[in-house]
Amino acid sequence: MVLGLADTTMPYKGQKYYKIKSSCSRADKLFVDKEFPPSGASLFFSRPAPADIVWKRPSDICANPKFFTEGASADDFSQGSLGNCWFVAACACIAEDPKLWKKIVPDPEEQEWQTGKKHAGIFHFKFWQCGQWLDVVIDDYLPTRYGRLIFAHSKSGNEFWPALLEKAYAKLFGDYESLIAGKARDAMVDMTGGVGEGIELEDYRSEEDKKKLFKILRKSFEDRSLMSASIRATGTEMESQLSCGLVKGHAYSITAVKKIKLVGKNLLAVFNRPKMNMIRLRNPWGGTEWRGPWSDGSSEWKKVSESDKKELGLTFDDNGEFWMAFEDFYRYFTSMDICHMINTSFFSFKKTWKQGKVFGEWKRPDRCGGCGNNGSFLNNPQYVFTVEEDNAEVLLSLEQWDKRIDKDKGKTNDTIGCTVMKTDLNRKYRMHDRMDRIHSGPFSNARGVFARINLQSGTYCIIPSTFEPGKIGKYLLRVFCTTAPLMRELVNDKPLPPQICGLRGIKKPKVAATQITVVRAEALEAQDWDGAADPYCVIHCNKKTQRTKSIPNTVNPEWNERVTFYRQKPDKDIRIEVWNHNIIKDEFMGVCVLPMSEKNSYKGGNTIRRYDLTGRGKESTVKRRGYLWLKVLHSGDMSKV
Repeated sequence: MVLGLADTTMPYKGQKYYKIKSSCSRADKLFVDKEFPPSGASLFFSRPAPADIVWKRPSDICANPKFFTEGASADDFSQGSLGNCWFVAACACIAEDPKLWKKIVPDPEEQEWQTGKKHAGIFHFKFWQCGQWLDVVIDDYLPTRYGRLIFAHSKSGNEFWPALLEKAYAKLFGDYESLIAGKARDAMVDMTGGVGEGIELEDYRSEEDKKKLFKILRKSFEDRSLMSASIRATGTEMESQLSCGLVKGHAYSITAVKKIKLVGKNLLAVFNRPKMNMIRLRNPWGGTEWRGPWSDGSSEWKKVSESDKKELGLTFDDNGEFWMAFEDFYRYFTSMDICHMINTSFFSFKKTWKQGKVFGEWKRPDRCGGCGNNGSFLNNPQYVFTVEEDNAEVLLSLEQWDKRIDKDKGKTNDTIGCTVMKTDLNRKYRMHDRMDRIHSGPFSNARGVFARINLQSGTYCIIPSTFEPGKIGKYLLRVFCTTAPLMRELVNDKPLPPQICGLRGIKKPKVAATQITVVRAEALEAQDWDGAADPYCVIHCNKKTQRTKSIPNTVNPEWNERVTFYRQKPDKDIRIEVWNHNIIKDEFMGVCVLPMSEKNSYKGGNTIRRYDLTGRGKESTVKRRGYLWLKVLHSGDMSKV
């Protein structure tokens, strides 16, 4: 299953398409949407609508209106007078994939104008909003000027699905004006439920970085992810055309990423043909194209065989689609938007991911602490997740509720980001101190932020936050890993008093907490044939045990792993055993005992102490080779541990 394509759908504003359509058909009338009426308020929120804009139904615009003329394609979308190339570019990407557009356009045959049947004037489209699919109903009144559509439209004069799709998206955010300026990845996410990522090309400066970037783009294209690119523009530069034909501040959809074989000039090259890194783009305006190397009809195409041209589907039509060498693409374009279509299927020949997903909220008084620069940072929602493999690639996506709908109230998106820290192997309650920070950022006022990080096996705490403290809002947090991340929220600061049948005080409560950081060991006895060992520790406390990970091929392992025990019997000693991991049977290497009669000496918790290893049982007085280095904190205030 591709992420986002099989979730349940809710009717937007409570409007149920089939119920409304049936009612209109019985009454023999055309639907007029009172939630998004054909009036100026549906066009602009900041100014009155021009008097020459007239709302017309498709049947009043042409004699033979069609929902689709020849199916969906990128060529169906042309941008109108609205500054929403980001949305049009996203639509062009999605139109190329039937699995995607059929999710957005439910029952396309049923919505088509049919000969001999009266159309009810009602359509519906599906959009994904922060974890929920919404079914958006609209009537088919469209804004026109002099009888022609003024916003998104198809090159075919009687095809209306692009204009109707744009109208439904405008309804989602209150009016058409709200679609001016945006990020293509937001629209792509809204139409797929995928994961959005923004890339600044200047972050990939070295030749190795450029190779890495092309590899990311090629892999994303092969995974059927959606992509667009733009050239940064400021002020009057917006949508100005460069001499090479590219337009600044304009969103281009990326329709292919390929290594193209060049024709060999000698016998060796025939069998080992050089390859060119290439990218194909599409201008949603159509017509205006790249004029540089590898543009339509340029001499560079003589270096490609006719069979390869045919395989590429190469045409030189004036349709806004063109090829560029990746080097030229990198030279001119500055930003990219990617909507990753992450494969979460149980059965797949491609790489699959496991997803952890939570819906959360930054709220007052104690769950909106701001970023790590603030002392209140830990007063944010906290989630733990596990990573079972070393050097595991983990994808993080944080999506806030789009405030575009509330722009008339002066609201804008908050600056948001994620911080990942190591946490206790057995962490059950909220963190009250900061362990090693593994990742922070990127913080951005974009609707969603994305990060790709590599983690060692272990337990981590992820803290989504706004940059400034005190900001409130809802969000969706998603974590992807090759093994299930097992995410859960840390809600309570400490253990609650035990209860039976709703009565508290029946059982003895926890009265203290002991926190142990297993820092490292040194000079352990070699156990394996190669003169090393694969040591790990097992901590025993009040009938509970916790194991660290095994460190391979060393007698001087470093763990830096922490455990926290909440205790009813704080005077009982704690044992830490060291074992050597083997395939058949693990070997005991030594043990140290933390005497809790000395618990007052553990109040600081910052001192690293060395402990001798001994045998166990009858050999408890026999010293073993090696030492353990530990940090121990013991406290009766469990809300601070």
